[in-house]
Amino acid sequence: MKIRHYFSIALLVMVTTEMFAGCSTKKDDAVQVKPRATVEVAIASFGNINDMVDATGSFGVLRDEKVKSTIPGKVEKVFVLEGDIVQKRQPIAAVISQESNASILGAEELLSQAKTPEGKTQAEEALQLAKSTAAVATITAPFSGAVIHRFVTEGELVNQGTDLVEMIDLKSEYFVANVPINYLSSISPGQSAFVTIPGMQIAPLHGTVQAINPATDPNSQSVEVRISLDAIPEIVTAGTFGNIQIKVGEQRGVVLVPRAAVYHNDELDRYFVWKIQGDSIALLTQVNVGLSDSSDFQITSGLRPGDVVATAGGYGLPDSTSVTVAGK
Repeated sequence: MKIRHYFSIALLVMVTTEMFAGCSTKKDDAVQVKPRATVEVAIASFGNINDMVDATGSFGVLRDEKVKSTIPGKVEKVFVLEGDIVQKRQPIAAVISQESNASILGAEELLSQAKTPEGKTQAEEALQLAKSTAAVATITAPFSGAVIHRFVTEGELVNQGTDLVEMIDLKSEYFVANVPINYLSSISPGQSAFVTIPGMQIAPLHGTVQAINPATDPNSQSVEVRISLDAIPEIVTAGTFGNIQIKVGEQRGVVLVPRAAVYHNDELDRYFVWKIQGDSIALLTQVNVGLSDSSDFQITSGLRPGDVVATAGGYGLPDSTSVTVAGK
């Protein structure tokens, strides 16, 4: 009886041990498969941020001129094409006067009708004389710049004042921003501005607010603000679209985080960050934001200086997700 009793106890202990061992294994497996993510982080810190007004606009020129024929006649030669850069007084076109062109045409007609060698010789001499004595007006560029349109072709008859080409003075190029009227009170001449051009791999162009058009566009409810730029690359031409930021103020000593750390929920119209707690847990944290620029957001509530936030790898993570900080 004692043997059976001890055997029963031993069997119960073995079964119980295996059951607990199985439970322990499943628990360990659950820990191993718990979702984790690797995130890059930044630290919220005090700093300064510019108050910028965002707008769009395009490049224009102060000097845009159509070069005209000075006499009536026939276009003998056009020396330029669209896109050509020309210097002041460089030949643009040559126009034979109406009278000279008539003399040449008459001599050509005589030559075509000449039937004898003597008649042909006389007609050729007349044609040569008409060409050599033809009055030709050479129209030149009124200033240095670029040709943007050509309106005539060689052999075309023109009147005095006919447009031959259109030129712009590249040195007179500027930027016109269309600023919504609700920002007008904060815009004034002398403020710094930065223009970026989508699709062009060039650094932002620095400029200064030069003038504000007092007339409002009734359709867009915006005003034109002219920006004088320090320098404009040759690749940027009149009519090019651009984005602009005008500096209207500055906030100093505020809490800042990189733009990449802040996420906007469109449905709730609220802003969130993933605050990293203890280098291991990502807490979905609502924040209120203030100013922003191309690199940072001002945080008015929800974070303190020194808080660590995810800048990459956090988007879409559930609240309180276990994470690994990159580089640690």
